[in-house]
Order: sequence, then C-alpha cells, then structure tokens
Amino acid sequence: MTVPSTVPVPAKAPRVEDRIVIARKLVKTYDSGGVEVHALRGLNVDIRKGEMVAIMGPSGCGKTTLLNCLSGIDDFTSGEVWIAGQRLSTLNDNAKTDFRA
Repeated sequence: MTVPSTVPVPAKAPRVEDRIVIARKLVKTYDSGGVEVHALRGLNVDIRKGEMVAIMGPSGCGKTTLLNCLSGIDDFTSGEVWIAGQRLSTLNDNAKTDFRA
C-alpha cells in the first residue's frame, strides 16, 4: 500500500478545547539504504487534558518515532500535529526547542 506524500489537513486545529494533543494522518517514512521504511502510516491521535496515556507495542512498531514526532524532535513525512493548540509544522527548529522547554 502506498501512502500519498501530501495529505490535505485543515489550517486550524479541530475545535475541541479539552484535547491537548491532536495528530491527524501522521506519516513517517525513513529511507534505509534505498528501501522505504514506514514507521507511521496515517496515524490519528487525540489526547485530552488530564488523560493518562500509555504507548505500548512490540519493538520496532513506531513508539519512539511517534513520541519524537509529537514532541517536534523529529519531522514527520506528512500529516499534522497540534500540541496545546500550536501547530508544530508552523515552528522552525529554534521555536520547537523553545516550545519543548
């Protein structure tokens, strides 16, 4: 299955005030020696304020990749992420560093 390189996403975060983390159609693909490795394939995530979340799965399933993309440490291939209403794709590297601090 091939995932398109661009996925249309809304310009503003979905209007649900209690959500602190929102990810839509999140895709992360790595190039490993000419071979595409799909770490995340169209993932949607909603985490509400005050909610406890556990990210679990076998080794190599994309847990760390997901956390890196949600925190702005790693750029995602396509999709969109909002943290506390801030759209991560609008931030440059310095702004992402400040945002994480």
